[in-house]
Amino acid sequence: MMNQLLVLLAIVALCAGWAVFQIWLARHDPEANRCLRNCGTCNCDKSRGTIDL
Repeated sequence: MMNQLLVLLAIVALCAGWAVFQIWLARHDPEANRCLRNCGTCNCDKSRGTIDL
């Protein structure tokens, strides 16, 4: 039972760390959320750095 609890806590810690990293990244690189590669689901205008939906 204790091993399962430790595994669960480790997964929760990893998820919390990922969320904190995403918040930090959004503050330090606001353009990181934009389309940076040809994903096939949007029309990216690379010259302006905007996304046309």
